[in-house]
Amino acid sequence: MSKVLLLAFSFLMVQSLWASTEWISEAKKGCKGSELCAVGTGESITSAERNARVELSKIFDTKISSKLASSLKSSGKDVEESVSEEIDEATETALSGVEIKKTHEDKTSFYALAALDKSKASAGFKKEIENLDSQMLAISKEGESIEKVKLEKLFVQREVLNKQYHFLTRQDVPAVFTYEQVFLAKKNATNEVVIHIYLEENEPKTVEAVLLKSISDLGFKTSSGQLKNKNATHIVTGEYVAQQQFLKVEGFEKFKFVLKLRAMKAESKVESGHLNFEVVETGRDFAQASEKAIGKVQDYLKKNIEKLHLR
Repeated sequence: MSKVLLLAFSFLMVQSLWASTEWISEAKKGCKGSELCAVGTGESITSAERNARVELSKIFDTKISSKLASSLKSSGKDVEESVSEEIDEATETALSGVEIKKTHEDKTSFYALAALDKSKASAGFKKEIENLDSQMLAISKEGESIEKVKLEKLFVQREVLNKQYHFLTRQDVPAVFTYEQVFLAKKNATNEVVIHIYLEENEPKTVEAVLLKSISDLGFKTSSGQLKNKNATHIVTGEYVAQQQFLKVEGFEKFKFVLKLRAMKAESKVESGHLNFEVVETGRDFAQASEKAIGKVQDYLKKNIEKLHLR
């Protein structure tokens, strides 16, 4: 009789253990209906938890990016790059509320279950959407202001958040504007603006090219070169220089790269804004260090170009 009881007890223990780790192969079995979950594995608890968060972010990315990009492209504009960037930012914000609910380890791996409360996350998305709508409404009331160049970026941010909100709630937050209205407002605001750009920079003028693209992406017409465009309404000038630094490591070189920009209206010559950025990079030669620096300069310009106040 005791053997039968022992077997029964062992069977129940195995069943209990299996039930308690079912979430490893099927995340939803470790979650409430009000949560969104994902499982991560790794060689340590820390890496398993990190990978669980990554897997949770992938759920957002795969469910949202293609639908949103295609919906905006259908309006006649390729905004895939900006959509991708905004999805990354919105997803990072959402995942700040992630909780690690369970962990487990066996002989070969560690496992972690990450959970996101749908209600809390969607409430955060809705608040951000309403804030963006308020900003867009305020800008739309500014007549022919060049500030309307910001509308497209704000709209893309808003739609990314709205798709996140819909994914969690199966509902939308009604939009204040259509993409067509936003694009037309931006086009009208930039229609008469021509920005001429010239940087003191060694050939090839890589940073000047990056700056041209950053300003063109805002919707402005641009030109470049030492000879000023007579039709320019605004001018952006400056320099990008490299200064070699001391480095006591054989086979490597160190450089400080300095970018200085100044924007002004062509007619009045009154400064509207300026940017200063420095970055130090090392490499086996100047070319390798320069390549590293260019990427950081590009990121800086994307995030700060509006500080030139091109209006």
